[in-house]
Amino acid sequence: MEASTVLRKSYGSVGGGELRSVNSSSPQPIHLHPTLDALDVGPHAFRSSIPQPSSYSPTAIDQDLSQKRRLQCLSMPSTLNSPLLRRNMSSPGEKLKLEKHSTMPKSYDSSLSTPLVHMHAPDTRHGNGIDNSTEETNKTESFLYYVIYAFVNSIMCLPCLYGYASVIFGHAIFQPHINALSKLVIFSSVIHQCCFTLFSSLPFSIGQVQDAGLIFLSAMSNKIASRILEESGEDTEDVAEVVLSTTIVLLGLATASLGAVLILMGKFRLADVVAYLPLPVVGGYLAFIGYFCLEAGVALCINDTIMKPSDWALLLDEHSLLLAIPGILSGIALTAVARKCEDEAMLPISMVVIPVIFYIVLLAGGWSLEEAREGGWVGETSPPVPVVDLFHLVDIGKVRWDLFKDLIPIWLGMTFVVSFSSCLDVAAISMDMGQALDTNNELMTVGISNFLSGCLGGFTGSYIFSQTIFTYRTGCRQDGYIIQLLS
Repeated sequence: MEASTVLRKSYGSVGGGELRSVNSSSPQPIHLHPTLDALDVGPHAFRSSIPQPSSYSPTAIDQDLSQKRRLQCLSMPSTLNSPLLRRNMSSPGEKLKLEKHSTMPKSYDSSLSTPLVHMHAPDTRHGNGIDNSTEETNKTESFLYYVIYAFVNSIMCLPCLYGYASVIFGHAIFQPHINALSKLVIFSSVIHQCCFTLFSSLPFSIGQVQDAGLIFLSAMSNKIASRILEESGEDTEDVAEVVLSTTIVLLGLATASLGAVLILMGKFRLADVVAYLPLPVVGGYLAFIGYFCLEAGVALCINDTIMKPSDWALLLDEHSLLLAIPGILSGIALTAVARKCEDEAMLPISMVVIPVIFYIVLLAGGWSLEEAREGGWVGETSPPVPVVDLFHLVDIGKVRWDLFKDLIPIWLGMTFVVSFSSCLDVAAISMDMGQALDTNNELMTVGISNFLSGCLGGFTGSYIFSQTIFTYRTGCRQDGYIIQLLS
């Protein structure tokens, strides 16, 4: 889970005493986590580990190379500023002012931003002896490289988004429209990714609908559905339209207002407030998120609702237990792969292999797809939903605006949790890069994406920090546009 890994990155290395001081006279690598030394991965792997003698003095050639490197760095776009803000930065003093407010120590080394994989940028200078065919080949290879990793990121995102749709709209009254609602969640994620690509200071950032606000969106939708059904006393098609229209509009309004609050927090530099949260509160939040995801995952496996502890008794049924076991084992396997495998490609590969194994077993056992569907192993068929039909889900005249006041307590909790988890995501990305990031600026990016997503009927989202780090280490820098097209 995103947030739990952030907590380990944020606090795991402090107790172990692995943070090392930086000597001002001879820069040393910044070791931000004890496992980085053992794995020898991440940006610091490119730093020289050979100690230099104290009497070492650079030669003229060394000084010349150092000067050339500084000039190259100055000619590169700064990673500390949004592409949209960078054009308005007129002097180096503004960059220093930004770094002054960063969350990392002043002694960080900018060379740690070196990606794990270098792209072969074509040399555009004239008279260098490189023909145009070589330049075109490099451009083609770079584009294919981006497409491959964008496809990998999409494989990791899309299954989660379908699961998130089932969790948000878990009430039985939403099930006839679950295909359209799933596409609405994917559309919302496209909006988030577009905003992160345009406004984030990280050109490799990945942002989607995230699990941080999932609990609260689910609570809102269930509260709206239960309240309307309770007042009407019947479940008719007209009542279902009222529930659907009210839920989509009020959830979008809650998301947009959340985005406005995050923009104000970033504008007035209030992101550092989360540093004063006590660790028991952080641990409790992470534990509840994990339990909720487990609850929702098992409920999807058995095609039933698990909302309270007593609902776990559903697993006492032999058929329900049989349906749940493969899902639980797959979750354990994916967790082990994510924690133990050093190769980042293993997780998306595992996510593809699991359903392939299911259909191999189905074919080997002689079961047809219809038999698997009747047994609850495969979802029910439903007609495809064109994208344009998403705009017909809402009838503004049937929205129950009076129910929004009942959602305010839930909205307050969602605002606190999403802002908190977003700051942790930024901190985790910053630590892995070994480079200071402006948390307030990134929080404004999250706010903009949530505001626009909510205005278009979407849902809360933030950085997917594990995939952002994955994309950073591959060397891809404009993956977001391709992910939008694939989605």
